[in-house]
Amino acid sequence: MRSFLVAACYSLLPFFTWGQDLLANGSFEEENICTEYKVNCAPEAWITNRDGFSNYFKGVHRAHSGERFLAVEAGYSGMPFQRTFIRSRLLCGLRKGHQYRLQLFIKSPHAILDSIGVLFTAYDFLFGQRKLQNLSPSIFLRPEKGEFTRDSNWQKVSLVYTATGEESFISLAYFARKDLRRETGIPKEKRFFVYVDDISLMPEDPRESICYEWNANRTGIYEQDERHEFLRQKVRQNMDNPPTVVNPTTRYYRIDTLLLPDVLFASGKAELQRNSHQMLDEFSKRLTGKEIDSIVVEGHTDNTGTASGNEKLSVDRANAVEAAIRQRVSPRNLTIVARGWADRKPLTGNNSVAGRQQNRRVELLVYIRE
Repeated sequence: MRSFLVAACYSLLPFFTWGQDLLANGSFEEENICTEYKVNCAPEAWITNRDGFSNYFKGVHRAHSGERFLAVEAGYSGMPFQRTFIRSRLLCGLRKGHQYRLQLFIKSPHAILDSIGVLFTAYDFLFGQRKLQNLSPSIFLRPEKGEFTRDSNWQKVSLVYTATGEESFISLAYFARKDLRRETGIPKEKRFFVYVDDISLMPEDPRESICYEWNANRTGIYEQDERHEFLRQKVRQNMDNPPTVVNPTTRYYRIDTLLLPDVLFASGKAELQRNSHQMLDEFSKRLTGKEIDSIVVEGHTDNTGTASGNEKLSVDRANAVEAAIRQRVSPRNLTIVARGWADRKPLTGNNSVAGRQQNRRVELLVYIRE
């Protein structure tokens, strides 16, 4: 019973669109209009330490999806340690010890992808004076399957990162100790490009959700319109005293549950019996003083009767419990969602009287912020 309820809770989370991406504009499709030239020379939310015109590419047949993608430079023929990075501020801080799924698509005509990594920092890496070759990334990128290949096809990266709780910025770059000084092997091209598209960072735990301040944070991130020389001036002015950014952490939910068996309803009807009131009263008291985000009420039936009849009964019983709960909890405008599953989510088989009775039920799932 307990394991089923947990699984049921998890299946509800996409209904609330929880677990949103913690990175803004990971597709790079939204274009920034820079302060200096008033043109769309770079993506919103992502900044590079090289002139934005150089490494922001457009091409529907070249991008992984959409039209836009970015590049970092791993080296430059004949010039020592000429590397670039791309960086963005997280929409929310990460929770210490929690795991997050980092996913992106990457490609390069050079066999250098194993040295591409991601660095999470509490400070803005734009103002860091340390050289990339002297740093170790938080995590090196690895393909979802097999080994990286050197070709023109996009390769999927999907990794799990365990947070320290100090992450506010993400940077992606080439972190090899050894420099790339050789020729690229590509006519008239001296830069060792690595292309990036569709990057995302999502909580692994479905009970973890984006912070309430995410929209305001995104607005602030998108207001950073300095690129080119204006950006270089800003970096020089703040190098010795970089601005501090403290991101609010993601939200986390605990799930409290209550199962109302079939015997608490009038036979074949949605009317609650008198003996159900005490159970609902006690359950509501347990919620007093807790910060409730939302409640989901789900009605279930056995497989006897008609499909349409079971559908209606499951919905009607869920609605009846929703009305009863709404009278008992505060505030009255709390988000409560009622829906019916008919016989589509049985707890056990319907081939016995006891099994059918167990499947006829209403489940309450209360999402409590922690």
